[in-house]
Amino acid sequence: MPFLNMQSVKASIKLAWPISLQQTLVTMLGMIDIMMVSQLGDAAVAAVGLGNRIQFVVLVIVMGVAWGVGVLASQYFGAGNMAKMRRSILMGISVAVLALIPIVLLNFAYADQLMGLGSTDNEVIGLGESYLWITMPSLFFIAGILVFENALRSMNQVKLPMVLSAIAIVLNIILNYWLINGGLGIEPLGVDGAAIATTVSRLMHLVILVGFLIAMKHPVKPSRHDVSSLRDIQAWKKLVALVWPMMFGFGVWSLGTFVYQLIFGRMGTQELAVMSVLAPVEGMFISMFFGFASACAIMVGQRLGADKIDEAWSIARTFAFLSPLVAIVGGALLYAIKSWVFIPFADLPASTLEMASDVFLIIALGAWIKISNMTFAMGMLRAGGETKACLYIDTTGMWLVSIPLTLLAAFYLQLPLFWVVVVSYSEEVCKLALFGWRVASKKWLNNLATT
Repeated sequence: MPFLNMQSVKASIKLAWPISLQQTLVTMLGMIDIMMVSQLGDAAVAAVGLGNRIQFVVLVIVMGVAWGVGVLASQYFGAGNMAKMRRSILMGISVAVLALIPIVLLNFAYADQLMGLGSTDNEVIGLGESYLWITMPSLFFIAGILVFENALRSMNQVKLPMVLSAIAIVLNIILNYWLINGGLGIEPLGVDGAAIATTVSRLMHLVILVGFLIAMKHPVKPSRHDVSSLRDIQAWKKLVALVWPMMFGFGVWSLGTFVYQLIFGRMGTQELAVMSVLAPVEGMFISMFFGFASACAIMVGQRLGADKIDEAWSIARTFAFLSPLVAIVGGALLYAIKSWVFIPFADLPASTLEMASDVFLIIALGAWIKISNMTFAMGMLRAGGETKACLYIDTTGMWLVSIPLTLLAAFYLQLPLFWVVVVSYSEEVCKLALFGWRVASKKWLNNLATT
């Protein structure tokens, strides 16, 4: 058996490029807000960046549910069982909504205190509080979008989510420009305008997606019979057993990313502004490879569901080799176009841009480690139901290794931002070793469709 499965490479590219492009567009939603408020100064950028990071903590938990639905859906699709796929969609949306209700309600009461954890600047706290009040309810819309999109991807239908994301991006840009700057009888709303634009574009995204599925009578559109199938207690147990480690693991990880943001925020408003600018830039670059991790999960999951274990391992081995190789080349190219990357942020102070330029080197050259970990965890281990192993590895790398070291570097040694970010990458190095070992063990090659 050749080390590289070229047929898998061709199939993965066909699946991956629309997913990667769509994920890049989704990441742009957060980046657009930051870009378009950068004219308002460091405080506005810091407020929107911190507000997006708080939302991200919650959103990633919902992503755990959606990804779990995608894992089951790909295996059910491989086994030819569409009824169970639709049932998993309904269950996933139900779990996501129930998880979001208390979180969104608590946000209205404690938004200012959440912002206060990440900044001591009263202007940043005030702007961020208002931003959270307006945008947090839109997470309900995203929950439905993510679950349906993961189900569609499990069937190899990746272009529809990409097209709808592009529409949402265009709508968000138009609304941002109008509401931030004012016009047509609307006073300039600044940061609030960016928040309203984001919420409206997310709502319209969901409405268009559901409307299309209904109009086309798509196979993933649940029916009344599918609603009645929700009475199956064993199906609930199976879904919950799969997704709770994902939800908890994604939550632990996203909470850790928020702690990093708090550390940068406590270092100063300028440091927070720098990381607020760079976080979506890094996110966009990594999202370009998200499609390959998703394609790996889809292809591996379909083979596991069809009980083709050797084929699943061959595909996984191909991705394990290619992901870091392509990411290293991509990171070098990203650094080569650094001057272009910073064009949208030209209105920021020169000292802020200089600090951001230094940290950008770490992001460009270290992204391959994050991309490799994403491929191992999302593309392989979770595709085989190894959600608990991913939870333990994420917790170890982030909370037992990296966060203590980063706190030490920032506040005890009082190192500059550049070196604090370098220390934070200890998480990825630790996880790379643990994920790689777990993948090589082959214990994750499990057929979930027959259990």
